Amino acid sequence: MERVTLDLRGSTEQQIRSYLEALGGVSQPDGSVAGPGWTARLTVGEHRAFRIVWPRVVIEFEGDPDAVAAVEKGLRLRAMRGGG
Repeated sequence: MERVTLDLRGSTEQQIRSYLEALGGVSQPDGSVAGPGWTARLTVGEHRAFRIVWPRVVIEFEGDPDAVAAVEKGLRLRAMRGGG
C-alpha cells in the first residue's frame, strides 16, 4: 500500500475534484474520491503570502503503488500553472 501527500496551492477543491474525476475517480459519500486502485482524501485550507490569500488543497493518496503514481502524475500535469 502506497501513501503520497500533495500540497497544491492556487487550485480550489472543486478543480482538484474535477481533475481526479477526469483521471477515473468517483466522488464518495465521505468526501473522498476513489479510482481504480487508489483513494484520495482532500483537505481544504488557504495559503497566505505577501498579504494575498490563495486556495490550498492537500491531497492524501492511498492505494496500489502503480495506481497512486499514475494518478499523482496525472494530477500534477492538470494542476500545473505556467509562470508569467
